[in-house]
Amino acid sequence: MASYKQIEYEILRRRCVALQQQGWKQVTIAQALGLTQGWVSRTLAKYQQQGQDALAWRKPTGATAKLTDDQLHQLVVELNKGAEHHGFPGQIWTRPRVNEPGCRSSH
Repeated sequence: MASYKQIEYEILRRRCVALQQQGWKQVTIAQALGLTQGWVSRTLAKYQQQGQDALAWRKPTGATAKLTDDQLHQLVVELNKGAEHHGFPGQIWTRPRVNEPGCRSSH
Protein backbone atom coordinates (compact mmCIF):
# COMPACT_ATOMS: atom_id res chain seq x y z
CA MET A 1 0.00 0.00 0.00
CA ALA A 2 1.27 3.47 -0.86
CA SER A 3 2.06 6.03 1.83
CA TYR A 4 0.21 9.34 1.67
CA LYS A 5 0.03 12.46 3.84
CA GLN A 6 -3.27 12.97 5.66
CA ILE A 7 -4.23 15.98 3.57
CA GLU A 8 -3.71 13.98 0.37
CA TYR A 9 -6.52 11.60 1.29
CA GLU A 10 -9.16 14.16 0.28
CA ILE A 11 -7.78 14.07 -3.26
CA LEU A 12 -7.77 10.26 -3.14
CA ARG A 13 -11.36 10.13 -1.86
CA ARG A 14 -12.51 12.43 -4.66
CA ARG A 15 -10.59 10.39 -7.26
CA CYS A 16 -12.02 7.19 -5.82
CA VAL A 17 -15.60 8.45 -6.29
CA ALA A 18 -14.85 9.77 -9.77
CA LEU A 19 -13.42 6.43 -10.86
CA GLN A 20 -16.39 4.55 -9.38
CA GLN A 21 -18.76 6.85 -11.27
CA GLN A 22 -16.83 6.02 -14.46
CA GLY A 23 -17.65 2.35 -13.86
CA TRP A 24 -14.42 1.15 -12.26
CA LYS A 25 -14.66 -1.74 -9.81
CA GLN A 26 -13.50 -1.27 -6.22
CA VAL A 27 -10.58 -3.68 -6.56
CA THR A 28 -9.31 -1.83 -9.64
CA ILE A 29 -9.64 1.55 -7.91
CA ALA A 30 -7.70 0.23 -4.92
CA GLN A 31 -4.92 -1.09 -7.13
CA ALA A 32 -4.72 2.11 -9.18
CA LEU A 33 -4.52 4.35 -6.11
CA GLY A 34 -2.30 2.03 -4.06
CA LEU A 35 -4.91 1.63 -1.32
CA THR A 36 -6.76 -1.31 0.19
CA GLN A 37 -10.09 -2.44 -1.14
CA GLY A 38 -11.49 -1.93 2.37
CA TRP A 39 -10.47 1.75 2.30
CA VAL A 40 -12.14 2.20 -1.09
CA SER A 41 -15.27 0.42 0.14
CA ARG A 42 -15.51 2.60 3.27
CA THR A 43 -14.90 5.77 1.24
CA LEU A 44 -17.65 4.93 -1.24
CA ALA A 45 -20.07 3.96 1.55
CA LYS A 46 -19.47 7.25 3.36
CA TYR A 47 -19.97 9.11 0.09
CA GLN A 48 -23.29 7.31 -0.45
CA GLN A 49 -24.43 8.32 3.06
CA GLN A 50 -23.04 11.85 3.36
CA GLY A 51 -22.38 13.04 -0.20
CA GLN A 52 -19.58 15.52 -0.95
CA ASP A 53 -19.10 16.32 2.78
CA ALA A 54 -17.69 12.83 3.31
CA LEU A 55 -14.83 13.57 0.91
CA ALA A 56 -13.50 16.75 2.56
CA TRP A 57 -10.33 16.70 4.63
CA ARG A 58 -10.81 17.65 8.26
CA LYS A 59 -8.15 18.31 10.81
CA PRO A 60 -8.29 15.60 13.49
CA THR A 61 -10.19 16.89 16.50
CA GLY A 62 -8.18 15.20 19.24
CA ALA A 63 -9.42 13.79 22.50
CA THR A 64 -12.53 15.08 24.24
CA ALA A 65 -11.78 17.26 27.25
CA LYS A 66 -12.11 15.40 30.55
CA LEU A 67 -12.83 18.56 32.53
CA THR A 68 -15.88 20.79 32.26
CA ASP A 69 -15.44 24.49 31.48
CA ASP A 70 -16.05 25.28 35.18
CA GLN A 71 -13.41 22.75 36.24
CA LEU A 72 -10.90 24.21 33.76
CA HIS A 73 -11.59 27.71 35.11
CA GLN A 74 -11.10 26.52 38.70
CA LEU A 75 -7.87 24.77 37.71
CA VAL A 76 -6.49 28.02 36.27
CA VAL A 77 -7.48 29.87 39.45
CA GLU A 78 -5.67 27.31 41.61
CA LEU A 79 -2.59 27.19 39.38
CA ASN A 80 -2.35 30.98 39.50
CA LYS A 81 -2.13 30.78 43.31
CA GLY A 82 1.22 29.07 42.83
CA ALA A 83 2.73 25.72 43.70
CA GLU A 84 3.93 26.90 47.14
CA HIS A 85 0.36 27.88 48.07
CA HIS A 86 -0.53 24.23 47.57
CA GLY A 87 2.33 22.93 49.72
CA PHE A 88 4.98 22.26 47.09
CA PRO A 89 8.52 23.61 47.40
CA GLY A 90 9.30 26.22 44.72
CA GLN A 91 7.03 27.85 42.18
CA ILE A 92 7.37 25.26 39.40
CA TRP A 93 4.27 23.35 38.34
CA THR A 94 4.84 19.87 36.94
CA ARG A 95 2.28 17.41 35.64
CA PRO A 96 2.69 15.12 38.69
CA ARG A 97 2.12 18.11 40.99
CA VAL A 98 -0.99 19.19 39.11
CA ASN A 99 -2.33 15.61 39.17
CA GLU A 100 -1.68 15.19 42.90
CA PRO A 101 -4.97 14.88 44.81
CA GLY A 102 -3.94 17.46 47.42
CA CYS A 103 -3.48 20.01 44.67
CA ARG A 104 -7.18 20.07 43.89
CA SER A 105 -8.14 21.90 47.04
CA SER A 106 -6.62 24.87 48.84
CA HIS A 107 -4.33 24.15 51.78
